[in-house]
Amino acid sequence: MSRSSILSLNTVPDRRRPIPKRLWLLTIVAALMLAGGELSWGRTVSEIYGRVVKVGGEFEPFRVGVDQFRLKNPDQATDDDRKLAQAASDIVFADLDFSYLFESVRPDSVYLRIMGLSKIDHRGWHHLGADYLVEGEISFDADNVTLTYTLSDVATEKEFFTRVLKSRRESVRLLAHALADEVYRELARADGIFQSRLAYLHENGGHKEVHVCDFDGADDSRMTGDNSIALSPRWAGPNAVSYTSYRDGNPDVWLFDLLKDRATKFSSLPGLNSGCSWTKDGRLYALSMSVEGNPEIYVGERASHRPPERITFSPGIDTSPAFSPDGKRIVFTSDRGGTPQVYIMDVDGANLERLSSEGEYNDSPDWSPTLDLIVFVSRGYGVFQICTIRPDGSGLRQLTEVASNENPHWSPDGLHVVFASNRTGGYEIYTMSFDGSGVRRVTTTAGNSNPSWSP
Repeated sequence: MSRSSILSLNTVPDRRRPIPKRLWLLTIVAALMLAGGELSWGRTVSEIYGRVVKVGGEFEPFRVGVDQFRLKNPDQATDDDRKLAQAASDIVFADLDFSYLFESVRPDSVYLRIMGLSKIDHRGWHHLGADYLVEGEISFDADNVTLTYTLSDVATEKEFFTRVLKSRRESVRLLAHALADEVYRELARADGIFQSRLAYLHENGGHKEVHVCDFDGADDSRMTGDNSIALSPRWAGPNAVSYTSYRDGNPDVWLFDLLKDRATKFSSLPGLNSGCSWTKDGRLYALSMSVEGNPEIYVGERASHRPPERITFSPGIDTSPAFSPDGKRIVFTSDRGGTPQVYIMDVDGANLERLSSEGEYNDSPDWSPTLDLIVFVSRGYGVFQICTIRPDGSGLRQLTEVASNENPHWSPDGLHVVFASNRTGGYEIYTMSFDGSGVRRVTTTAGNSNPSWSP
């Protein structure tokens, strides 16, 4: 499977990097009331993103106006050019509006008509509630797109930068994602997630294959064609996905290289090889194997020729390992206490502690790369709901309530969760913010499960 990429990102930034007039409140709605006591989230967004001021104790997003991108040569533009220009501005708007930290503002045709204007100026954007503005001019030739855009402060009209993005015509979507990432990085002082992707399972005709799509569900494509059962896709870096497949009979772990469009067998010891997860840099991996009897957790180094080292020793079943952001600890599921529960330990198996204490069946833990939160599923009354908890076992919070919700995994910024839910009948892939708000449906074909978000 090939994937077009941005040809060039030629930047002409304002090196002075003026600081915006307002340092937004990014302290997340950080209190949880349980049993009359107040429990905080752990690390808040304010501790991570830094550019913070408290304004009446309420959270306010970055409000960014996204103007319709102008055609450089409108008289020479084709209908396809106009559609691509519109699509580019719509994608930037949707990307920023998706983020927990941002709120997008559209041009208002009613305002223009009432005020007798053909274009909204900075004062108009201020009346519409925007504090920052993205404007752009786009041009096309037979094969390429060039977009010159500016990010400015609405109140002062001061430009942060002007930059030029270029891509192939068929890669306008990636160009728009790259633009949104640049705006996010400038204002939030952190990397955006708009060029990230999702891997998930799609069931059809009794088979389960791995699919890959953009974080918003666009550009979906089937990655595997094993005509078998695939399980537990996990990103092993930005361009590789590991998964378990029964294509050769035994449940083996395969590693699919998206750039080379091919899979190689990664772990194929007799018995179960499953739930392979990776550190952020893709150097270490952890998986569950039953080569020595019941399923246990093993940890190995990707570049090493040595077999992975067993780090759990229990009569129960140990599965679903996931690394902490620094790669020093692992959260996993074990039924060593009688029912499946979430446990935490050092990467060598030391200092093991039980994390979950409520619920009859807790599984599928994943560790936020930024917030001090672990997401997992907990079953009650026959259905699974998604919860978060701090690594010290405090601050338990249920995020979902409707239908059954499974397989949660964090976005690379740690502020969003992707999961599977049957709330519309068949299982589909959804995303939501870390606090359970902003639920969005990603897939529409049913039979979709086990999503994983790329780094």
